[in-house]
Amino acid sequence: MQPIQTMKHISLEEMKRLTGLAGEVCVSVYMPVEQATSTIDPPRIRFKNLLRQAEKAIAERSPKNKEIYARIEDGRRLMEDPDFWRPRSHGLAVFITPENFWVYQLPIPFEEAFWISNRPAVKPLIPMFMSDGRFYILALSQSQIRLFSCTRFHVMEIDLMDVPAGISASLQYDSKHYQIQFHTGTAAGAGDRPAMYHGQGAGIDDRKDEILRYFQDVDRGLSSILSEGTVPLVLAGVDYLLPIFREALSYRWVMDAVVTGNPENLRAEELHEKALAIVNTALEKKQREAEARYREVAGKGYTAAGIRSVLPAAAYGRVDTLFVASGERLPGTFDREKNEVVLAEEGAANGAEDLLDLAVVETIRGGGDVYVLKKERMPEQHAEAAAILRY
Repeated sequence: MQPIQTMKHISLEEMKRLTGLAGEVCVSVYMPVEQATSTIDPPRIRFKNLLRQAEKAIAERSPKNKEIYARIEDGRRLMEDPDFWRPRSHGLAVFITPENFWVYQLPIPFEEAFWISNRPAVKPLIPMFMSDGRFYILALSQSQIRLFSCTRFHVMEIDLMDVPAGISASLQYDSKHYQIQFHTGTAAGAGDRPAMYHGQGAGIDDRKDEILRYFQDVDRGLSSILSEGTVPLVLAGVDYLLPIFREALSYRWVMDAVVTGNPENLRAEELHEKALAIVNTALEKKQREAEARYREVAGKGYTAAGIRSVLPAAAYGRVDTLFVASGERLPGTFDREKNEVVLAEEGAANGAEDLLDLAVVETIRGGGDVYVLKKERMPEQHAEAAAILRY
């Protein structure tokens, strides 16, 4: 009996790790999770039926692999765990190998499906990471700095060991001596009079210099965390601080749109909701631009349509952007030595796998972007896969 590993979040790095797993047999199960009623328990019944179907399929593909049967028996133990089935997610992704049993409780209501292959099937996970899908939120004020690592469905605060807790900690002065009120708009009842700045102690320019020095300290502390990749950063803060922070920040991938207001008054979930609206707008724009780019280069030798053209290109690292149709499967085999795609009726060929999923895996390994689209939105509506090629 092996322990069942249950996780409530999957990172892009974890999904990439799954694509690298390969063995004799792997069961991938996806299913939605609904609220159970007093008379019927749809998730448990669905899970039980999917395990039974998977067991039958394994008997045809790998009948002598006793370990995989033992792991499926481990999975049936989940049927008896009422706490597991309390609604905490919208969908389950389950991966079973002879050595392991992984369960992900995720915020996507997956379509019910299972795969038997030599590796985990990951295409249903792609909507969580389309065009990466990750972003940071930096909530900043003069007394508090918070950094969050986010996906569309998850937010996690990052410990900031090397970042000053506030301007007092950074500049080591008595903040009460430097009470400054910044007004960025016309005061009520002031007519057209310009905004005024009131303070005592240091002058306004000196105060702005101190805030800039504080933010430069913050930037140095963030540099090791934000040094990798091109993950978008959404800033959250009051209007007058954000331009000063942009002047101090060395990280290049900062979004123009911001969450305005004092972030100290917002919980992580509230910040995530506001920042996600900004990120979604940018990601949708990027997807539309990718679709337009496909149309622009179509017919010029830089696109491929159909799995017979797309999969070999992905396997050789040529795919810059992949579009695959959601809810579609193309069972078959891919001979890397011959660079040959052979389609088959579902289950008819020994060792057949979903070639669309394989194209997704190869594109991710090659550093390309993947978009899962409804069939009617595909760049080539007759094809379940289409790609923009690097060369």
